[in-house]
Amino acid sequence: MSIQRDTLRAFTPFDTLSDEYLDKVLEKAQLDPVARGTLIFKRGKTLETQYYLVSGQVDLIDAQFERQSLEAGSDLARYPLADHSPTQVSAVAKSDVELLSLESDFLDLVMAWSQSGDHPEGSEGREEDDNGHDWMSSLLESPLFTRVPPSHIQQLFVRFEEVDLEQGDWVLREGEPGDYFYVLESGQAQVSDKTGRPLAQLGAGDYFGEEALVGDTTRNANVQMLAPGRLMRLGKDDFIALLQAPALQLIPADQWSGNKAQLGEYQLLDVRLPVERRFGRVEGSRNIPLGQLRQKLPDLTRESTYVVADDAGRRSYVAAQLLIQVGLDVFILEEASRLHGQTAG
Repeated sequence: MSIQRDTLRAFTPFDTLSDEYLDKVLEKAQLDPVARGTLIFKRGKTLETQYYLVSGQVDLIDAQFERQSLEAGSDLARYPLADHSPTQVSAVAKSDVELLSLESDFLDLVMAWSQSGDHPEGSEGREEDDNGHDWMSSLLESPLFTRVPPSHIQQLFVRFEEVDLEQGDWVLREGEPGDYFYVLESGQAQVSDKTGRPLAQLGAGDYFGEEALVGDTTRNANVQMLAPGRLMRLGKDDFIALLQAPALQLIPADQWSGNKAQLGEYQLLDVRLPVERRFGRVEGSRNIPLGQLRQKLPDLTRESTYVVADDAGRRSYVAAQLLIQVGLDVFILEEASRLHGQTAG
C-alpha cells in the first residue's frame, strides 16, 4: 500500500505542510504492518524514528504499568506514538496495526525549513514554477545538510544570493580563488577540466564549489552554463560558519586513546601521499591519498566511522567534506602529528 498525501495530512505536523514538502516526506516515509503483540519501542529509549498509527490499536504503557489504548483515527492518534525522547512509555501493538514511520532528524529538518519562510530575502513576489524549490529540497536531502542545526536554516535562507546567468556564461574558472558555494536552481551547466574536456553536467538542485572553500584553494575545474538559469550562491564565510563547521566532529590528539573504544568499528585515514608517510604516521592508519579518495568512496563501508588525520593540512578537511557528502560518519583527528610513530614505510 502506497502512502498518499491525504494519509499524511491525517497527522500532526504534516497537516501544516504544503504539497511540495509533503512530497519530500512521502519519499522518505514508510508504511509497515506490525503484528499483534509486537513491542514497537520500549520506555526510556532514544528514538531515531517517529511512528504514527495508521490502522489498528496500540497500548502505551507507562512506568507504573498503566495502559492507555490508542485507536487509529482518534484525536490522540493524530500525534506520534512517542512525543518525548527518551520515551516515557512502551508501545505494544494491541491488534494488527499499520505504522507510518519517518526518521526524526529528517522530519525536524523539513519542519524547520518549511517554517523558515517560502522565499529567501529579496525574492518576495517572484513567481515560482513547479521546480521553484528543487534547490532547497536537494540541500535538505543531502548528507551535508542533515548535520546543519535547525537554528542555522533561517540564516541560510537570507544569506543565499540569486544570480541569473545566460547560456555560455562562466560560473567559475579553474585557477580562480574559491569565494562561493553554489546551488543550481534552474538551467543546466557543464563541468570541464582545463583542456575543456567535459567532466559532468549539472541540473536543477545540484550543488558545487565547496572543495575550494574547505581547502582554501583555487578552483580545480570550470563550470559554464549550457542554458539560461539561476544560481543561488553562499559566500565563503557563511558556508564555513553555517554548513561546514556544524558538520565537522573533532577529536583532539590527547583524547584519541580514550575515544577509540567509543567509535566502534572505525577506519583511520591518512590522505597524504605515500612518500609523506615515510617521515611519520599514526599507527593503524590507512593511506588513501586525497587524489584517489573520490574513486574509493563507493568501496567504503557505511558500517564504519571514519577518522581523518589532520596531518595532511587542508587536504584532510577536503577529504572529510567528501566523506560527509556521501553520508559517512566522519571525525577529524586534530594535531595527528603528535601521534606519529617512527616506523618508516
